[in-house]
Amino acid sequence: MYWQIKKEAHFNLYSPLNVTEMEFIQAIDEIDVEENTMIDASKITLTTSVTDALLKCHEAHLNFKKSFVVVSRNIALKSNLHELFVLVPTISEAIDYIYMEELEKNFK
Repeated sequence: MYWQIKKEAHFNLYSPLNVTEMEFIQAIDEIDVEENTMIDASKITLTTSVTDALLKCHEAHLNFKKSFVVVSRNIALKSNLHELFVLVPTISEAIDYIYMEELEKNFK
């Protein structure tokens, strides 16, 4: 298994057990798109290939109306990625984002 998975009531947090780009890309297919998801990519370089895989996973989450948040430390350098999917610098901000989205869904 590539991921350390922390399952909470409202989301699953996926943290990679190693930082090999190819393994990270392949492991994204193992993510449960029927649950709100956070991916801790803080140790992964967000190359074009990684970004494409994350975007594909994000789109799958949209089909199930589930949240998808990526944690990456150097988001200032990746400002164009905000247009593709949610990118935040810390896990606590990712948790806050998912809870806010859940609240919005409950009020619709």
